[in-house]
Amino acid sequence: MQLKDKIAVVTGGGRGIGRGVSDKLLEAGARVLIAQRQPLDDELAANPSVAWVAADLGSREAPAQIAQAVEATFGGADILVNNAGIMFERSLDNMTEDDWERMMAINLRAPVFLAKALLPQMRARGGGSIANIGSIEGLAANPWHTAYCGAKAAVHGFTRAM
Repeated sequence: MQLKDKIAVVTGGGRGIGRGVSDKLLEAGARVLIAQRQPLDDELAANPSVAWVAADLGSREAPAQIAQAVEATFGGADILVNNAGIMFERSLDNMTEDDWERMMAINLRAPVFLAKALLPQMRARGGGSIANIGSIEGLAANPWHTAYCGAKAAVHGFTRAM
Protein backbone atom coordinates (compact mmCIF):
# COMPACT_ATOMS: atom_id res chain seq x y z
CA MET A 1 0.00 0.00 0.00
CA GLN A 2 2.72 2.37 -1.09
CA LEU A 3 0.18 5.07 -2.03
CA LYS A 4 -2.16 4.71 0.97
CA ASP A 5 -3.89 8.03 1.70
CA LYS A 6 -2.80 9.48 -1.66
CA ILE A 7 -5.31 10.93 -4.10
CA ALA A 8 -4.75 10.66 -7.84
CA VAL A 9 -6.47 12.36 -10.75
CA VAL A 10 -6.27 10.44 -14.02
CA THR A 11 -7.66 11.97 -17.18
CA GLY A 12 -9.13 9.33 -19.44
CA GLY A 13 -8.59 6.86 -16.61
CA GLY A 14 -11.45 4.53 -17.47
CA ARG A 15 -10.16 3.10 -20.76
CA GLY A 16 -6.97 2.02 -22.52
CA ILE A 17 -3.67 3.18 -21.05
CA GLY A 18 -5.51 5.35 -18.55
CA ARG A 19 -7.39 2.34 -17.21
CA GLY A 20 -4.11 0.52 -16.68
CA VAL A 21 -2.75 3.55 -14.82
CA SER A 22 -5.89 3.76 -12.67
CA ASP A 23 -5.74 0.04 -11.86
CA LYS A 24 -2.08 0.29 -10.78
CA LEU A 25 -2.75 3.35 -8.62
CA LEU A 26 -5.66 1.54 -6.95
CA GLU A 27 -3.52 -1.58 -6.38
CA ALA A 28 -0.94 0.66 -4.67
CA GLY A 29 -3.62 2.00 -2.30
CA ALA A 30 -4.48 5.36 -3.86
CA ARG A 31 -7.96 6.73 -4.30
CA VAL A 32 -8.58 7.84 -7.88
CA LEU A 33 -10.71 10.53 -9.47
CA ILE A 34 -11.21 9.70 -13.13
CA ALA A 35 -11.94 12.67 -15.36
CA GLN A 36 -13.41 11.81 -18.75
CA ARG A 37 -16.51 12.27 -20.86
CA GLN A 38 -17.75 8.68 -20.67
CA PRO A 39 -19.25 7.20 -17.49
CA LEU A 40 -17.23 4.54 -15.73
CA ASP A 41 -17.78 0.86 -16.38
CA ASP A 42 -19.58 -1.13 -13.68
CA GLU A 43 -16.38 -2.42 -12.07
CA LEU A 44 -14.84 1.03 -11.61
CA ALA A 45 -18.16 2.63 -10.66
CA ALA A 46 -18.63 0.08 -7.86
CA ASN A 47 -15.16 0.67 -6.40
CA PRO A 48 -15.43 2.91 -3.29
CA SER A 49 -11.90 4.22 -3.96
CA VAL A 50 -12.93 5.60 -7.37
CA ALA A 51 -14.87 8.72 -8.27
CA TRP A 52 -15.79 10.08 -11.69
CA VAL A 53 -16.20 13.60 -12.97
CA ALA A 54 -17.68 14.11 -16.42
CA ALA A 55 -15.22 16.41 -18.15
CA ASP A 56 -14.64 17.48 -21.73
CA LEU A 57 -10.96 18.37 -21.81
CA GLY A 58 -11.55 20.45 -24.91
CA SER A 59 -13.40 22.92 -22.67
CA ARG A 60 -11.50 25.75 -20.99
CA GLU A 61 -13.58 25.13 -17.86
CA ALA A 62 -12.50 21.49 -17.46
CA PRO A 63 -9.34 22.04 -15.34
CA ALA A 64 -11.18 24.11 -12.73
CA GLN A 65 -14.11 21.67 -12.77
CA ILE A 66 -11.77 18.71 -12.18
CA ALA A 67 -9.86 20.53 -9.42
CA GLN A 68 -13.14 21.38 -7.66
CA ALA A 69 -14.36 17.79 -7.99
CA VAL A 70 -11.25 16.20 -6.48
CA GLU A 71 -11.24 18.69 -3.62
CA ALA A 72 -14.93 18.15 -2.89
CA THR A 73 -14.72 14.37 -3.19
CA PHE A 74 -11.36 13.48 -1.64
CA GLY A 75 -10.02 16.70 -0.11
CA GLY A 76 -7.46 17.46 -2.82
CA ALA A 77 -4.95 15.80 -5.11
CA ASP A 78 -1.45 14.39 -4.59
CA ILE A 79 -0.97 12.88 -8.05
CA LEU A 80 -1.98 13.99 -11.53
CA VAL A 81 -1.71 11.75 -14.56
CA ASN A 82 -2.44 13.73 -17.72
CA ASN A 83 -3.31 10.75 -19.90
CA ALA A 84 -6.34 11.67 -22.00
CA GLY A 85 -5.74 12.68 -25.56
CA ILE A 86 -6.99 12.48 -29.10
CA MET A 87 -5.32 11.62 -32.38
CA PHE A 88 -6.46 11.92 -35.96
CA GLU A 89 -4.78 11.35 -39.28
CA ARG A 90 -4.66 14.34 -41.61
CA SER A 91 -1.98 15.59 -43.89
CA LEU A 92 -1.09 19.24 -43.44
CA ASP A 93 -2.84 19.90 -46.77
CA ASN A 94 -6.11 18.53 -45.36
CA MET A 95 -5.89 19.74 -41.76
CA THR A 96 -8.10 22.66 -40.77
CA GLU A 97 -7.48 25.25 -38.08
CA ASP A 98 -10.38 23.74 -36.15
CA ASP A 99 -8.64 20.33 -36.28
CA TRP A 100 -5.45 21.95 -34.96
CA GLU A 101 -7.27 23.86 -32.21
CA ARG A 102 -9.08 20.76 -30.93
CA MET A 103 -5.84 18.75 -30.84
CA MET A 104 -4.02 21.49 -28.94
CA ALA A 105 -6.94 22.06 -26.54
CA ILE A 106 -7.15 18.43 -25.46
CA ASN A 107 -3.55 17.25 -25.81
CA LEU A 108 -1.73 20.37 -24.61
CA ARG A 109 -3.89 23.10 -23.06
CA ALA A 110 -5.77 20.71 -20.76
CA PRO A 111 -2.63 19.13 -19.25
CA VAL A 112 -0.99 22.53 -18.72
CA PHE A 113 -3.95 24.15 -17.04
CA LEU A 114 -4.98 21.05 -15.08
CA ALA A 115 -1.48 20.97 -13.60
CA LYS A 116 -1.83 24.66 -12.77
CA ALA A 117 -5.26 24.11 -11.19
CA LEU A 118 -4.02 21.24 -9.00
CA LEU A 119 -0.69 22.73 -7.87
CA PRO A 120 -2.25 24.65 -4.94
CA GLN A 121 -3.86 21.44 -3.65
CA MET A 122 -0.62 19.49 -4.02
CA ARG A 123 1.33 22.18 -2.21
CA ALA A 124 -1.24 22.32 0.60
CA ARG A 125 -0.97 18.53 0.98
CA GLY A 126 2.84 18.63 1.21
CA GLY A 127 3.83 18.06 -2.41
CA GLY A 128 2.78 15.92 -5.32
CA SER A 129 3.64 14.23 -8.57
CA ILE A 130 2.58 15.04 -12.11
CA ALA A 131 2.97 12.55 -14.95
CA ASN A 132 2.28 13.81 -18.47
CA ILE A 133 1.80 11.11 -21.08
CA GLY A 134 3.83 12.01 -24.14
CA SER A 135 4.52 9.99 -27.25
CA ILE A 136 7.38 8.87 -29.44
CA GLU A 137 5.65 11.07 -32.02
CA GLY A 138 6.72 14.07 -29.97
CA LEU A 139 10.28 13.14 -30.94
CA ALA A 140 9.85 11.42 -34.28
CA ALA A 141 7.39 12.33 -37.00
CA ASN A 142 4.53 10.99 -39.09
CA PRO A 143 3.37 13.17 -42.01
CA TRP A 144 -0.27 12.26 -41.28
CA HIS A 145 0.02 13.30 -37.63
CA THR A 146 1.19 16.92 -37.91
CA ALA A 147 -1.01 18.23 -35.10
CA TYR A 148 -0.46 15.22 -32.84
CA CYS A 149 3.34 15.37 -33.23
CA GLY A 150 3.26 19.09 -32.50
CA ALA A 151 1.10 18.67 -29.40
CA LYS A 152 3.18 15.82 -27.98
CA ALA A 153 6.45 17.66 -28.62
CA ALA A 154 4.97 20.57 -26.70
CA VAL A 155 3.96 18.25 -23.84
CA HIS A 156 7.55 17.02 -23.65
CA GLY A 157 8.81 20.62 -23.48
CA PHE A 158 6.18 21.63 -20.92
CA THR A 159 7.09 18.65 -18.75
CA ARG A 160 10.81 19.50 -18.85
CA ALA A 161 10.02 23.14 -18.02
CA MET A 162 7.97 22.19 -14.97
